[in-house]
Amino acid sequence: MTILTGNCLCGQVSFEADGDITMMGNCHCTDCQQITGAGFATLVFMNENNVKISGETKRFEHTVDSGNALTKDFCPNCGSQMFGGNVLRPGSIALRLGSINEKEHVNPQFNVFCSSKAPCSILDESIPGFEKMPVKAEAKLG
Repeated sequence: MTILTGNCLCGQVSFEADGDITMMGNCHCTDCQQITGAGFATLVFMNENNVKISGETKRFEHTVDSGNALTKDFCPNCGSQMFGGNVLRPGSIALRLGSINEKEHVNPQFNVFCSSKAPCSILDESIPGFEKMPVKAEAKLG
């Protein structure tokens, strides 16, 4: 069991997560690049029932090319992206690495959407990489 805490830049939104990490990885899709302003997003997935959120967030919802609906929650004051959701993973929450205080517990297990990776991003060759989003069985993601 892992305890993770986190907060936004201004401190208005925070969370405490107490439970098992179900998976963690780096997403190189263009949506993650645009929403983070970085080359990729590192995501830590947990059961949403194990995450206590303090403070009000603003939610952005959008549909990606595959037709999958995603949510991204952020602080309405400072704009820090905190966590997100995916209709294909009900009951799961994806915490954003930048908001997590205990970064030593974050060791990505895979890279996805490597086909849209930013040219300046260097992939960790010691973990599996996938051109798109693999099926669970192929990636052994839980």
